[in-house]
Amino acid sequence: MERRESMDWTSYAQRLIYENGEYHLIIYLPDDVEFSKEFGEQTLEKEKNNIRKYIEKTYPTIKVSSVKFMTGSIIAATLMLQSPSTKTYAAASSFNQTNSIQLRINNRYVNSDTSPVIENGRVLVPIRIVGESLGAYVHWKSKEKVAVIKKDDTTIELQANSTKAFVNGKVHFLDAAPRIYNGRLMVPIRFVSESFKIPVDWDHKAKVVLINSSLPKASDYLVQKGDTLYGIASKHKVSVSDLMEWNKLKSETIYVGQLLRVVPPSIIIEGPEVSLDEMKIIAYKFDTVLGFTVKYYEGHLSSYNSLKNNNAKITDIASFSHGMRIDGSLETDYPPEETIAYSNQKEINSLMLIHNAQGGRFHKELAEEVLEDPVLRDKLVKSVLAEIEKYGYNGVEVDIEGLGPDSRAEYTSFIKELKAELGPKGYMVSATLPAKTADYLRDNWTGAYDYKAIGQYADRVIIMTYDEHWSGGVPGPVASYGWVEKVINYAVKEIPPQKLLMGIAAYGYDWSIDGKNGKAVTVSEINNYLKKYGGKILWNDTYKVPYYRYKDENGDDRIVWFENLQSSQFKMKLAKDKGLQGIAIWRLGLETKDFWNGISNK
Repeated sequence: MERRESMDWTSYAQRLIYENGEYHLIIYLPDDVEFSKEFGEQTLEKEKNNIRKYIEKTYPTIKVSSVKFMTGSIIAATLMLQSPSTKTYAAASSFNQTNSIQLRINNRYVNSDTSPVIENGRVLVPIRIVGESLGAYVHWKSKEKVAVIKKDDTTIELQANSTKAFVNGKVHFLDAAPRIYNGRLMVPIRFVSESFKIPVDWDHKAKVVLINSSLPKASDYLVQKGDTLYGIASKHKVSVSDLMEWNKLKSETIYVGQLLRVVPPSIIIEGPEVSLDEMKIIAYKFDTVLGFTVKYYEGHLSSYNSLKNNNAKITDIASFSHGMRIDGSLETDYPPEETIAYSNQKEINSLMLIHNAQGGRFHKELAEEVLEDPVLRDKLVKSVLAEIEKYGYNGVEVDIEGLGPDSRAEYTSFIKELKAELGPKGYMVSATLPAKTADYLRDNWTGAYDYKAIGQYADRVIIMTYDEHWSGGVPGPVASYGWVEKVINYAVKEIPPQKLLMGIAAYGYDWSIDGKNGKAVTVSEINNYLKKYGGKILWNDTYKVPYYRYKDENGDDRIVWFENLQSSQFKMKLAKDKGLQGIAIWRLGLETKDFWNGISNK
């Protein structure tokens, strides 16, 4: 080969690796090229400046400590560029790819620029992995296409396309012959490892070859107080850049409660917890099991059908049926007669739910203008009574959301005035309130709702213990057990437990890993995901909720947090332990059939 004044490093395959807090660049020269000929008379020190300039241009945010030059599977030379650096830089190399089959050697995931393959039931890996990760010396005889692998007192000889191998001169026959793929010699890793007396195993579910390693107990890690990304990476023996790539992080900033993937995205580890199918299900009995009902368009019957199918377990319904107008009157969202008639037939109490929702969101200004005007507020009270008597409801459910904290006194007055008007006539007044763990008076979402005062006037209060995380925010549980417990612990201090219903969600949210493009999903839709994308429903035992990871048709990683029968069991037990009157399900028609196995007949 002709001598070059300066090497064109862009023409060679390369890989950036992160080990022990440092970045190292590996440059692969052609397998059949002798290192000395490629460089001619140039010395490494003379080429050092050219390499440094190339690295600064190609990896501007990374401090590379050394460059390893490899011919075939042999580390021909190492060039040290700088002293070890303690600062961690986040960058993902285009050669640091996740393959369908993962290698875990000495309890570290090992990446390869050529994917491991399965041939005749055996996993073949690039021979250079042996040299880099097992501490073996590898010599490649290019003419004979024979690899000689030495470690301690053991020498293995493997020839491409031959099932005959030699260990210390003794012949062995292989189930799968070594092959050359993409210029890399692929060898049967089990044979090599076992010849060196290194334990090797294959986890079929996770698609991981384990060499002197064990599989992590879980594929995800829950960020705790005081955690750093570097600390988490060190604990799980991966690199910071891996964590950032696997979790689509744009910076090293993490938050308490965040769920981080600590294994490559292709791996799903069920963990040691009891499987969902093995969880013991208890049918809890409550004084009140309320279901919210909706009808979004003509022919939309999911809530009505759920009511009919589960009437033996439902005591009350609240029909999302009447919206506020700016003049204090009410407009009917849909004719409720059929639902009310069926409820009466089955001795189910039916409440008229009034709300300030329009166009898919709650209108703060609409509600505040009505409630803060005593004349309009009185008209609204009279409108509620008129609609109750017109349709034959048993009372009213007030679901006015999004009020600012300055409307706190006016909302309480509205509940008080409703009770004064409806109570003597035997009608129930119930209020649906946002969840909170303390009374933050200036909070824009919860500050308007005075639990203690509302509890004095309302016959019943529903706490919306759901949407802890929602489609427009960061990914996370809809209702983690710890959060629900804190909300209920606060609520029972302010409102008599026998007046309280715990909100139970029957849905989930689906986000991209970076928290964008969130959307609401039902459990049935999630079950369809399983059929379409594969994978398995996982369980987070800290949050006591299920979740699911998948890669969509665009190749984007997504995560789904949701509620189901098993997660509701923990919340229902909490409701019983706290002496609550019952539960309120949002909403009828979202749940799956097995959800009702956790609720007893009336």
